[in-house]
Amino acid sequence: MRCIAIDDEPLALKLLANYCSRVPSIHLLGAYTDPVEGFMYIRSMKPDLLFLDIRMPDISGISIAQALDEGTMVIFTTAHREYAVEGFELDAVDYLLKPFDFERFLKAYSRTEERFLSARKKSVPEYGDDDRTLSFKHNYQNVQLPLHSILYIEAFDNYTKIVTPDRTYMPVMTLKAIEGLLSASGFIRVHKSFIVAVSKIKSFSSEKVITDCRQIPVGRRYRREFLEKMASANHIRH
Repeated sequence: MRCIAIDDEPLALKLLANYCSRVPSIHLLGAYTDPVEGFMYIRSMKPDLLFLDIRMPDISGISIAQALDEGTMVIFTTAHREYAVEGFELDAVDYLLKPFDFERFLKAYSRTEERFLSARKKSVPEYGDDDRTLSFKHNYQNVQLPLHSILYIEAFDNYTKIVTPDRTYMPVMTLKAIEGLLSASGFIRVHKSFIVAVSKIKSFSSEKVITDCRQIPVGRRYRREFLEKMASANHIRH
């Protein structure tokens, strides 16, 4: 995701840039202490996401956010709690109150990624299952992974494990975000931590699913919907 950060406090901006560098899917285009300079760069580069302080000289973060093109998401970063309501009225994805740690930063970014992926999904035409891919960054590389190669997907701390017969990928994406991209694509949520490719299920019961490479639990919350979908798909293996 292409991002720009604007904050008139150099130390705060340095910390924010450091956090961005720790997330492979973030491409920080620029970091600015001068809000006017940063705003001019936004107009030319049209980033996907803007990390934006609110109280700054010459022009406020609120004014910058109001002037953004549609489609640019905002995460406000400020030491002033009283601006939270005004920030959310501008449809900001999140509001980070300084000082915030990396865990809180990552939570805000995950929300942004969910919104970004959801919007991109709506703009992408439908394809056959064999042609569709899942796009993400892994080890600083852009990956276009064919959906038919995926065995299952597992939530893993702040990452997600995408398992194929040949290797495992760990992009910084939430399971919820991936689930939204995979809806109606031959995948099914069986547990709070697992999504499984229906075509890779060898056998199943009300408590577990067995794929080519492992046994996966079926969560109580997902059991009924899972069994109904499997029955309707006539995917029962004897």
